[in-house]
Amino acid sequence: MNRIDKRYFSDAQIAAIRCKWTVERTIDECLTRKLERRRGDDYALPALPDLTARLSAWMQAEISPGAYAENLKRIPGGGSKEMFFFDLVDGNQRQRRVLRMNPGESIVETHRLREFQVMKAMHGVVPVPEMICVDADGGRLGQSALVCGFVSGVAKSKRPVKGGSVSGIGVGFPAELRAPLFEQFVDHLAAIHRFEWRGAALEAFDAPTPGTTEAVLWNLNSWRRIWEEDSLEDHPVITLAAQWLAANAPVCDDVRLVHNDYRNGNFLFDDDSAQITAILDWEMAHLADVHEDLAWVLFPGFASADDNGAPLVCGLAPRQDFLARYQAASGITPDPARLAYYEIFNTFKLAVLGTASNARAAADRQSHLDVMMNFSTGLGYVTLSLLAAQLRGQGAL
Repeated sequence: MNRIDKRYFSDAQIAAIRCKWTVERTIDECLTRKLERRRGDDYALPALPDLTARLSAWMQAEISPGAYAENLKRIPGGGSKEMFFFDLVDGNQRQRRVLRMNPGESIVETHRLREFQVMKAMHGVVPVPEMICVDADGGRLGQSALVCGFVSGVAKSKRPVKGGSVSGIGVGFPAELRAPLFEQFVDHLAAIHRFEWRGAALEAFDAPTPGTTEAVLWNLNSWRRIWEEDSLEDHPVITLAAQWLAANAPVCDDVRLVHNDYRNGNFLFDDDSAQITAILDWEMAHLADVHEDLAWVLFPGFASADDNGAPLVCGLAPRQDFLARYQAASGITPDPARLAYYEIFNTFKLAVLGTASNARAAADRQSHLDVMMNFSTGLGYVTLSLLAAQLRGQGAL
């Protein structure tokens, strides 16, 4: 049996994958673009002078003929995307801006127009950076990108605290900050879930039909497709989990906006006032069941311990406190059976990202963070072990 060279999918192979998995239009678009781009050269960090010139030309087209970019500096880290600070100068005005741009490939392949639209819709609902402009097809900078406003704040306190690793996962918080941050953290999540998305400009999103399993299966199909595209080798736990998730997909009666990466490390706060200043990383947001977000918050890998060693959800509060405050703030009563399903689904996603997408981006030299990608691949195999235990608990293994 001939093995597919996943660095060089043919047009026919790409077409076959697209036909096999039913996903949202723009999800199909970005995954297809990933495979087409992968066939090209190894990814190289953009030269800052060239990127500054192209960024200035973009700002002149979007903002005003006299606008230009200055002081472009790379932001360290950024597991998913390349991030830069720059000054946008327009006449006598100088404003700090952030450029968020695709590398060759990253931890998760996502669509900048989706991210731009959902963050723009969230303005005034929860704290988010101001959305300035988006280059969805990469025509301006060579890779798809967006520009947003700068928001002050930190993702991890400067005070001594345990926890915090790759991409902010497992970040802990000083005891005096936990209560105020926890209240805002939950209340903002409830506000996202209460948001009336049907009246918002979210044209890049497909809306699943309420009372069906579309919300789950579209999402599951995208992760199964990612596995097929990115995995270096087959794994029986992934195969079994995908089959179990498809066979047990719950009906979604109440379709709502979900952030899909809501956790510690993905919000900024003022270290002195304990005020959350921005909710970040909306790139995986979609329309689905709120239990997907709740289960993500509850993932044990995002937890950190209190001073007595007890686990705190996202480093902030015990599990029961999170669920109780969420119910009070949202008016939605979490369903234990749905939570259990989405806890397995989310572990499946993380296992796919960890053991397939991370390793593939590094192996095919498509990432600006090869060391981090290889390190987090090891964490992916830890997640596989958890996934096996969860399936065993359901009698599926």
